[in-house]
Amino acid sequence: MSDDEDRRNYSDEEGEDVGYDDSDRDEDDSEEEEDDEEEMKRIREGFIVDDDEEDEEDEEIVRRSKKKKRRKEAVEEDLDEEDLDLMEENTGVKIRRPEKFKRLKKRRQEDDDEDEETPGTRHDALQKIFDDEDDEGMDDRGGYDDEMDRFIDDDEEDEDLDDGRRDRREKAPAKPRPRRAPIDGLSEDVWGEWYEVFGDGENYAYALGKENGDDMYYEKKPEPRLKDVFEPGVLAERMMTDQDEIIRVKDVPERIQLRPGIQADRKLSDDDIEEEAYWITTQLNENRRVVDQPAFQTENVNNVLKFMSQELMEVPFIETHRRDYFTMVDGQQLTELLSREDLWYIYDLDLKFRSFLERREAIKALMDRMEIQDDYLSDSLLKATRLEELTDVSDYINLRFSKQIDKTKAFKRPGSGGAYDTTKRVQLADFIKDFGLSAREFGTNLIEGNKRFFPDDIGILPQEAAEKYIERGFPSTDRVVTMAMNMISHEVAVDPQVRKAIRLKYESAACVSVTPTEKGATVIDELHPYYPFKRLAQKYVRDFHDGQYLQILQAQSEGLVKVEIKLPDETTYLQSVFDYFLSDNYSEISQKWNDLRRKILTSALKDHVFGLMERGLSEKLRSQAEEWVAKKCQMSLEEKLNVAPYAPRGVTYDRDYAPRVVAISHGAGTNKDAIQVAFLDDKGKFADHLKLDSLRETKAQKELVDFLDNRRPDVVVVGGFTVMTRRLLEQVEKVVNDLRDLRGDDVSVIMTNDEVARLYQNSKRGMEEFPEANPLTRYCISLARLVQNPMNEYAALGKDLINIRQHPLQHLVGGDRLRELLDRALINIINAVGIDFNAVVDSPYKAYMLQYICGLGPRKAQSLIKSIEADQHNGSLDKRGDLVFRKLLTWNIFMNCCSFLRVHTNYGGDVLDETRIHSEDYNLARKMAADALEIDEEGLEEYENASQHVEELMRDDGAEKLNELLLEDYAHQLEVIQHKPKRMTLETIKVELQHPFRDPRRPFERATPDQIFTMLTGETDQTLKEGFIVPALVSRIRDRNAMCRLDCGIDGILAIMNISDSKIGSISDALSEGQTLQVKILRLDKEKFFADLSCKESELRHGDTKLRMLPKDRMFDQFEEEKAMNQIKTSVKKSNFLPRKITHPLFKNVNAEEAVQYLSDKSRGELVIRPSNRGVDHLSVTVKLADDLYKHFDILEMDKKDDVSLGKTLKIDNSKYSDLDELLVSHIEAILSKTESLMANPKYKENAAELRQSLDTQTKAKPGAAVYGFTLDRKYPGYFSLVFKIGASRPIEEWSIKVFPEHYVLKGPSKKECPDVVSLCNSFKEMMMQRSRPKPAAASAAPATSSTPSNRPHYNSYNGSSSGYGNPHHTPSHPSAYHHHYQPHPSHQPVVAHHTAMPPMQQPLHPSSSSAAGPWGSTPWGGAPWTGAAGSGHMGPPGHMTGPHHGYGGAHGDARHNGPPGTHDTYGSRSSRAPPTPRRFMPPPGQQPQQPYY
Repeated sequence: MSDDEDRRNYSDEEGEDVGYDDSDRDEDDSEEEEDDEEEMKRIREGFIVDDDEEDEEDEEIVRRSKKKKRRKEAVEEDLDEEDLDLMEENTGVKIRRPEKFKRLKKRRQEDDDEDEETPGTRHDALQKIFDDEDDEGMDDRGGYDDEMDRFIDDDEEDEDLDDGRRDRREKAPAKPRPRRAPIDGLSEDVWGEWYEVFGDGENYAYALGKENGDDMYYEKKPEPRLKDVFEPGVLAERMMTDQDEIIRVKDVPERIQLRPGIQADRKLSDDDIEEEAYWITTQLNENRRVVDQPAFQTENVNNVLKFMSQELMEVPFIETHRRDYFTMVDGQQLTELLSREDLWYIYDLDLKFRSFLERREAIKALMDRMEIQDDYLSDSLLKATRLEELTDVSDYINLRFSKQIDKTKAFKRPGSGGAYDTTKRVQLADFIKDFGLSAREFGTNLIEGNKRFFPDDIGILPQEAAEKYIERGFPSTDRVVTMAMNMISHEVAVDPQVRKAIRLKYESAACVSVTPTEKGATVIDELHPYYPFKRLAQKYVRDFHDGQYLQILQAQSEGLVKVEIKLPDETTYLQSVFDYFLSDNYSEISQKWNDLRRKILTSALKDHVFGLMERGLSEKLRSQAEEWVAKKCQMSLEEKLNVAPYAPRGVTYDRDYAPRVVAISHGAGTNKDAIQVAFLDDKGKFADHLKLDSLRETKAQKELVDFLDNRRPDVVVVGGFTVMTRRLLEQVEKVVNDLRDLRGDDVSVIMTNDEVARLYQNSKRGMEEFPEANPLTRYCISLARLVQNPMNEYAALGKDLINIRQHPLQHLVGGDRLRELLDRALINIINAVGIDFNAVVDSPYKAYMLQYICGLGPRKAQSLIKSIEADQHNGSLDKRGDLVFRKLLTWNIFMNCCSFLRVHTNYGGDVLDETRIHSEDYNLARKMAADALEIDEEGLEEYENASQHVEELMRDDGAEKLNELLLEDYAHQLEVIQHKPKRMTLETIKVELQHPFRDPRRPFERATPDQIFTMLTGETDQTLKEGFIVPALVSRIRDRNAMCRLDCGIDGILAIMNISDSKIGSISDALSEGQTLQVKILRLDKEKFFADLSCKESELRHGDTKLRMLPKDRMFDQFEEEKAMNQIKTSVKKSNFLPRKITHPLFKNVNAEEAVQYLSDKSRGELVIRPSNRGVDHLSVTVKLADDLYKHFDILEMDKKDDVSLGKTLKIDNSKYSDLDELLVSHIEAILSKTESLMANPKYKENAAELRQSLDTQTKAKPGAAVYGFTLDRKYPGYFSLVFKIGASRPIEEWSIKVFPEHYVLKGPSKKECPDVVSLCNSFKEMMMQRSRPKPAAASAAPATSSTPSNRPHYNSYNGSSSGYGNPHHTPSHPSAYHHHYQPHPSHQPVVAHHTAMPPMQQPLHPSSSSAAGPWGSTPWGGAPWTGAAGSGHMGPPGHMTGPHHGYGGAHGDARHNGPPGTHDTYGSRSSRAPPTPRRFMPPPGQQPQQPYY
């Protein structure tokens, strides 16, 4: 039985036709009837529109929807003036005369309707507001029809209309009534108010025409259209374009219409489908996922394709209602031969085949148009099975028939660069034949792997054979030979057989090789995500099965790797190809010709074909990798969608039940974030809200208890963004437990995945739905919706769904394909579950799911809901058949979607409407129910409706009787009668009658501890697990342990036994609060968000690189990697730095010694920017201050993209700059300017010894004088020494001066900032005057008290910055930091100290000192003896001073070393991850420290 017969025979319970009902059409309208009969005839006969008429058909569909309306507007003849006067006299009612321009306006409107291509626009509706002639209640004589006349569809009145009725119409009251609102979406109340204000628009009619009288009678003013008012992008976004309207009204599923690049709704012929079935089956078998999986059968694929291509059915319908056509039945054993994934794969391949088919037809049409008669070309076109092979045929036509193409101008032909001239080809045809084989003959040899054709050698050399062509205008024999070789080379390169043979070779044997670039060799280290394929050695293309190739292409685009696709034995393969083209003769002449033939093939293959194959393979690998990642994203989303709504404990899940949910969150959990509480009732509506400051207070807890007691939720869901949410969860659980004790309510407190809620809170949709709510409240609403129905909440995201991460490589997939497969996940799950249609119509939120129902889409779903709302049946659906009876859906769309739309019987429908049984199978279901209940046909007549006994079977739990039926026998009888398999259909009917619309989703699951941990911390097993070394901040120190906090926010504990390998008396001896240090995770408790840590050197020694490394590809070239790493180590060892690539005129890849040598003959103030040996996140600037004196500035690079590129932020001396030029101008040059100013002072002397001699000389001349001068501190470059002598008997003293960009800092008894040299001199004099004043006795005794050394070393002097080993990038400092007693400045040794005798550690203040004193007394630079100045982060044992270079900075390189002179900045942060190798406090005895930093 055909589908058309099925459609005609299909009936509802009363036996009516479910097709379109034409009985209401006016029998008198003969023309309309003929048109409608013609249209129905076309449908019944399977009318297919020709390709050339497709556009006309689309326009006709829209025009036809207006046809009936225009015919209803036919008007009767006007009465003349005398008749109207007479009527006024008899009735006493003033009858309004129709104005001329009104009639003209009507005509103009009718004319415009003829030109319209789409249904009425918004402007048409506005026009009708002021058009009283269009009122349904007003006739063209100014009177109004009675109510029943509104429903009369006559184009003109019946001639035998009785006079009495005509008189009543003419005597109708003149007061007009407002008609129904003419604009969709405008309520009757609003329209009534509008009508009261503006009337029928008669007073504004003059605005519709011209003022110059009769001109407007003939003037035709075009009506404004939507596209004239709105931007195309706005119309497209709102789906209001002409094309959108065509999609809405066409009886083709929307998603099929939107398939890109093809004529998607074209119905293929049986021959086309047979060819396609073989084509698809071949590919299915080549890509079988399981080795022992049965081979796909062409017959099954053929059936599926017919449903898709001829009946226009979508995959969910085919999977549910056409399984019989791809199921193997063996008695009771039913085996599905095609899964849902296979059906979608066929759907995708169908798109590719249609593209192939249309391309092949286009080439065939071109050949016919150009009258090309070429058997070889026709045969190649016929044998083509892939789009690539059609491209080969097209290129062949472009080359060989370029003149015909240029004449016909069929399409633009790609240029051949002048290498192939068809005119010259004709002239050289005989000479080209002398080469032996044509391109097609060579292609035949190559594709068959057999030398069928042999070249015939001529008896002369190539040059001699070319001589005769000199007379034909060619310049030389060499030119003739070269041109002929080029032409043959091009012919070989485009020959379809040659390309096909080489393509097959590449696909089976080509390999991908990856090598790092110079930049990549440095950037891609062992922890880089690209490291697994950093060096790939000939990995076969057939071995790529995942998304790795996308990463390879991404790395290539970043300039980190080079990718090659080559044949591993290219030379050998070329030689084998030569054999099919060369002559087997060994004569000298033959060898000369063979040499030319080799050059021809080498040029054709290497210069053209091989490159084409490599690009094609690369694109194929990219496409396969994208598809793999996109399908992984689809699977991930399906897992999240396939979850039923939450069901309270002990309650059986009912799909009609929705839990009452309270959602609570405090966002990030800071003091500024209030607690937001949202309640959603069982209808999914936001019903109540509460705001609390904190749950720590009893008052707030009581408010929450009252709120929960009032709303009686089934579940409370808690969400948040940080680890602090766990504390909120505990507080809420306490409140709920109190409520449980108080009321006895069993309310669960849970957490769930909040990725949708995080996206929703600031989305456009969220702000439109709840404009008054703050973002955190919207977050809670979405969280509650997720608990009520995860499927609905994900479906509501729409296009924003692509912003949720489903796979790590998701960002590498094209947006269109990714969105298509994510939508496919929604289609699969929503159709598997089904939706309640009337609930969807009533709820805009639930309506988001309708577009994913089979056969529909966003446009058709939108149109369906509007049609239901505008319908006169209270905006609901009584039964499924009404979708067709009331013309809400067209036939194909109804067939696709009806079984997935549930309609409850309480609306008066059929009980089968509450099942997934398709309407076409209702009679089978009724028959099965009757057999199960043993009711004969006479017994069925006693029931009121056709499905009453089915309802009885389902209601009385009698559905188990269906198990007694012999469905196999029944299916056999049906197949004999209807010639259709129905075994699986009967099985589906039985399941649905037993469990109608059972929800297939798995029960709601609470978030696991691992999921909660990842959700609140952002850490996964790849980023944080036991054995990892991470930075931690010491937050609190106790007697036997120290509490720490990791970067992700979780807490950890350092037991005293896990702090040091050696025994320590107290934790405070080794650690201090606020210190940042490297720790190893010994145990990680994700449920409690807690970790046991260790910072023992023995635990950190081996690092965590092996744990963090990603597994390397099996084709990773380890030998080459080790070889390259050894070369880099050797290079670094020689140059003491890692070469960098920085574009700047002052940058040079040199070390400190080479920089000094380079600047040696330069003038003072010249500088060089160079790499630093402190790591790839540091730079150094070497500046020449004076002869043999150079200052090395350290620059910390922050926000680095990789190890090679320059950081976005540059930090030097606690100042940050955005680029090198800004740093040089604002910092370095500013310091040099200050330096020059001081050196220009008369008291400055270049030589320190000369300055000292000068001071001695001056005080000898004037014994009571106090003299001073300035000189460069050559021990600490960048500092000056203020050298002074007070009187002849006092020793020479020194104070330090540090130069900053804005000022000088004089370090004497106290620090003093001085903006200029004058202020510097004055500050010195003031300090000297203060020092000369007598001091109180108590004060003078203080130094002696404070100078007593302590017996307990302070291994970490902390003054507001993290220091020492706490730095996650702890590196050894200058060698002088270890076991190196402080040596006073050489100038100090002959000077007798003017202070009282004191220990060596308490010498007078060093010129670079600050006033700070450490626990060991005042050091020469004022800080703790081994900490540097003011907690700079320097560390060392008691009595051992730090050298001139810096210590270690904070966790992120923010700490800076401010003392002693010449120090550099801290090491800083190398990368976001922990360094692979831990550092020590100091080297063990006897071990040499690392070399100094510059």
